[in-house]
Amino acid sequence: MPNPSDPFTAADTKTKQIYALLRARIFQGRYEAGSSLPSTRDLASELGVSRALIVEVYEQLIAEGYLEGRRGSGTYVLDLGRSRPIQAQFMAADASAGMTSPEFEAARFKGIDFRPSFPALEQIPHKKWKEVTLSVYDHAHSSEFGYDEDPAGNWLLRNNICRYLLHVKGIQCSPSQVVVTAGATQAIALLCRLLLKPGDAVAIEDPTANFIHAIFASTGADIVPVPVDDHGLCVDELPTHLQPKCVFVTPSHQFPFGSILSISRRIQLLDYARQTGGYIIEDDYDSEFRYAGMPVHALRELDSERVVYVGTFSKNLYPSLRLGYMVVPQELLDPLLRLKRMTDMQCPTLSQVTLAHFIADGHLERHISRMKRIYGKRRIRLITALTEAFGSGVNISGDAAGLHLIAKLSGRKFDSIKAAQLEERNIKIYPAEKYTIAKGKYEESLIMGFGNVTEAQITEGIKTIADLL
Repeated sequence: MPNPSDPFTAADTKTKQIYALLRARIFQGRYEAGSSLPSTRDLASELGVSRALIVEVYEQLIAEGYLEGRRGSGTYVLDLGRSRPIQAQFMAADASAGMTSPEFEAARFKGIDFRPSFPALEQIPHKKWKEVTLSVYDHAHSSEFGYDEDPAGNWLLRNNICRYLLHVKGIQCSPSQVVVTAGATQAIALLCRLLLKPGDAVAIEDPTANFIHAIFASTGADIVPVPVDDHGLCVDELPTHLQPKCVFVTPSHQFPFGSILSISRRIQLLDYARQTGGYIIEDDYDSEFRYAGMPVHALRELDSERVVYVGTFSKNLYPSLRLGYMVVPQELLDPLLRLKRMTDMQCPTLSQVTLAHFIADGHLERHISRMKRIYGKRRIRLITALTEAFGSGVNISGDAAGLHLIAKLSGRKFDSIKAAQLEERNIKIYPAEKYTIAKGKYEESLIMGFGNVTEAQITEGIKTIADLL
């Protein structure tokens, strides 16, 4: 019998239910492309909820590219350009309603480090994690100190990952489809070894994390950089003269520019993968930390056959835990498990069991909720400090989710010399050009992380940057 206090079995909030209802109506054609939706007041009256709730749902659907708000006119359904129906599994669900850190840096920088996509290490829930760990060790069976026969990982953890993904991201999967890895990095490396050989083509976002580019380059594959804009990967610029074996995307929060891949482009990308026979590697590295509305649903929700979903606990817990996972299409599962067995046999069992209980007891969700509040304050402090220091000379974007934002300072170029000058003053910055494949486009932009810096450090750091510039 379901436990009503269990966050994974409790009924969805009204916001989620209405979001799912409206999205289903769009996919089913009940709200046609170009048509105007009911006013927020009328729909609130129809559904018996507050107008503020409807406004929140409309804003979420606008952010994800389903709707468009026109000032003084209303809210309209966008043309999604769908060429075939979305999976029946997805439609039924709605109707019923990597680690991508910028680089590996061994040196422990002691100053103010605006490193993007890095969590607040001082906020790790040490006490609760220790309690769960001690309980696991006290009750562990002797067999758990040996080898795990299943290279996919501990069954309890995989089961709880499934429940967590369904609750938070709308992903329906079974534990048999989940493979636990040593962070998202190992997941992506395994997929590269499985899917690519020298001379194959692979399409990746440009810009992207340096180590992602390095992993794909290590296979000898031909890398096709695809630009991104305010709506995510520019799907129209995917190669037509090649058939990439895979496409790498960060659709819920593009790294580093923070854009959300719109629903029309998601459908277009899935069509492209079906036509070319390739797979999509979806890296969902920090999208839980969204500061307005609900977390954006995963691309895999639309097609479980062509998308490999990659997640990590490095951002929402801590990097040294070294646990991530993949949700794998059935066709790839056996060869991937054979490859993983040859690679490392297994991830540490007792760490997996600890994490499984940490998730099941609701500690992970509570920690994420707490950290959203902390990161939200740091985000606002950073935006305020940048605005106070540079006024209209700074353009801020990519801050709707995650642990970093983009600051474009018109007329000011950032290079290794400026970065070195600031590092001498104990400030570490990350020019956007550092993460590009095609150079020369983002010389005026900084990627500024706010996860592992305090509000006081943010104020001091921005003042030092402004003084130098």
